[in-house]
Amino acid sequence: MVSPLNGKLALITGGSGTIGLAIAKSLVLQGVSVILVGRNMAKLEMAIDAVLAVLPETPDPRRRVEAFACDVTNERSVIRLFDDISLEFPLQSVNLLINNAGINVVGATGDLSASDFEKVMSVNVTGPFLCSREAMQRMKLNGGGRIINIGSLSSMSPRPDSAPYTASKFALLGLTHSLSLDGRAHNIAVGIIHPGNVQSELLTPEMVNARLSEGFLQPEDVANCVVAMASLPLTANVLEMTVLPTHQPMMGRG
Repeated sequence: MVSPLNGKLALITGGSGTIGLAIAKSLVLQGVSVILVGRNMAKLEMAIDAVLAVLPETPDPRRRVEAFACDVTNERSVIRLFDDISLEFPLQSVNLLINNAGINVVGATGDLSASDFEKVMSVNVTGPFLCSREAMQRMKLNGGGRIINIGSLSSMSPRPDSAPYTASKFALLGLTHSLSLDGRAHNIAVGIIHPGNVQSELLTPEMVNARLSEGFLQPEDVANCVVAMASLPLTANVLEMTVLPTHQPMMGRG
């Protein structure tokens, strides 16, 4: 069977990261052309090789993997990104946006600076807003599309000493709800996935060791959730999805 995603064009921010790379691999196997976005072009080139490696030796020519360097916190950089994509893909428009880029700063509230807080909010909230704004402008002209934000279980059940990250994921949840409402009239579906523990670049080795008893999702678990949401017709939307290791506490965790 041909995937309902076949022939679509997806943009993934944080495309060279653990979860972003898993999402890209899963989507390209569905016949999606994938655009990886990040700040480090060398890492993005390595990610392209990793994504292409999962394809058959003679891949469908519609399955393309491209990379663009962009600072998602910078408005001009995001505008230029979408303009460059239009030039690179003149016959396609971004049908699917995955706002996956994110950072974390851990520390007791009394030890954190305003700069620490602002940096996390800028990447985790302002970035998704800017990318969603540019994507929605184009989706409106092309009959609709879908935006999937990668949130966190922290938006519902925070851990100690995580004020910037927790606040950013609460904000991303609110942004998701607002964009879902604003996109409704334009056939644009917006939802958010809240993953539990995933071993990624956001966790230090000490944090990983502290959570071993809770268990960890594989990045592919999150990617499969993205594929499931993205495969729905635009007449259906998963507003929120929570996925976590079976043994990870949600309420009352610490």
